[in-house]
Amino acid sequence: MNDEKPIFIQIIEMIEDDILSGVYSADGLIISTPQISKLLGVNPATAQKAIGILTDGGIVYKKRGVGMAVSARAKGLILEKRKADFFERAVKEFVAAAKKIGIGTDELIGIIARSN
Repeated sequence: MNDEKPIFIQIIEMIEDDILSGVYSADGLIISTPQISKLLGVNPATAQKAIGILTDGGIVYKKRGVGMAVSARAKGLILEKRKADFFERAVKEFVAAAKKIGIGTDELIGIIARSN
């Protein structure tokens, strides 16, 4: 855990990363709230907040009597959210920084094309 982001956001990102990397698959159970709390040394309410947000976002759902499971749409939802965040934050900052130092659109496109 680091101090840059709230702990519940870090937990969300950790679980999302595990879903994207295949640690958790569709309809598979995720780590429980008490396990998160114990593993990361965080308040159970913080872990519950993270799971609640994942549930509200359609990433996980309650599997009655068993625990929280990954929804079939989870990977797509996570990728969609992260792409939107990437374009909103990283790309805008990148383009703004390029403009500040005099890099025009055509030159920027060329730089990106060469970096592949």
